[in-house]
Amino acid sequence: MTAKLYEKDAYIKEFTATVIDCISADNAFKIILDKTAFFPEGGGQAADIGTLGNTNVFDVQIENGAIYHYTNEPIEIGSEVIGKINYDRRFNFMQNHTGEHIVSGIAHKLFGVNNVGFHLGEELVTIDFDKELIREQLDKIEYLANQKVWQNLPVKAYLPTEKELKKTEYRSKKEIDGAVRLVEIKDTDICACCAPHVKNTGEIGIIKLLDTEKMRGGIRIVLKCGNFALQDYKNKYQNVSQISALLSSKQEKAYEAVQKLDEKCTAASQKITELKKKIADMAVSAAAQNDTCIFVDGCDVKELQLLADKLHKKFGGIRAVFSENTGNFSFAICAGDDELQELFAKFKSQFTVRGGGRGGMVQGTVEATSESINLFFEF
Repeated sequence: MTAKLYEKDAYIKEFTATVIDCISADNAFKIILDKTAFFPEGGGQAADIGTLGNTNVFDVQIENGAIYHYTNEPIEIGSEVIGKINYDRRFNFMQNHTGEHIVSGIAHKLFGVNNVGFHLGEELVTIDFDKELIREQLDKIEYLANQKVWQNLPVKAYLPTEKELKKTEYRSKKEIDGAVRLVEIKDTDICACCAPHVKNTGEIGIIKLLDTEKMRGGIRIVLKCGNFALQDYKNKYQNVSQISALLSSKQEKAYEAVQKLDEKCTAASQKITELKKKIADMAVSAAAQNDTCIFVDGCDVKELQLLADKLHKKFGGIRAVFSENTGNFSFAICAGDDELQELFAKFKSQFTVRGGGRGGMVQGTVEATSESINLFFEF
């Protein structure tokens, strides 16, 4: 058994260990040590990374009680190595995992929801609750969670005796065989957990609930704590700052400025639509009976469909409308269904065409020149 230093002291950055085994597996090597401060992936949290001597540790897994440190190079069995953890990353995870315990504990006490899923990755944390929560409830959870941070409460991780465990009410996402490690946050939460945590809640810094989505009768919450939350704020500050500069508005007025711009864009879009309809009507009025194929500028597929339909209703027969894009043409062709399918099959055999349709209308894009398209439609 490898001694789990990370369970006793989550703040160990460097340690010395003896290599018990080195196993070759799938272009990598699985190193077993007599003791380790590397946390193996588990409980929804990604594994620690770092180095053993001069060799990078890119993953750590626990399988049947054995802890494997995955490296790209072998390490001699029996040798002593210095292990170094990427501690900045580890501490970020500790902040977020302890923050998740606070949020889950408060949500359980206030609203009776259970944490049924958890993921702590490189940039964010997600919690899956088995019941839905509205925004007002989430705001209350977030505020109370940050109060726990401000109170700088002690966080205790320990292995209770079997007798103590039976007397303790604690949260757990699944049944656990064997020894149960509990993480207790004073006056807040007690939860079964194998991961490293901060010693005091003040080290978390801040807890921020960012986003939600409904799932399987419950809710998934995205949150960030500590440095994750700081980086998130930095990115959003830069975005808001740039948006405000573009709109010549104060940052606190950015939403109002965007709303006004959206209203202007909507009005302009409606005006453009009206003008395009007028242009389509003018094109139909100017078209002659023998104009089977016409070209127009600046039309999208929907507008081409409208124009082809109007021409077909006015003249009947096959009516094809094209508008040039970068390197190709958008098109819409309208005709009787049987006649159209035969024509379209020939069209696709002669040109590189993407698209299709039914009910007397096909549309898409074609790689061709206007001359070759005109020549095709000269029946």
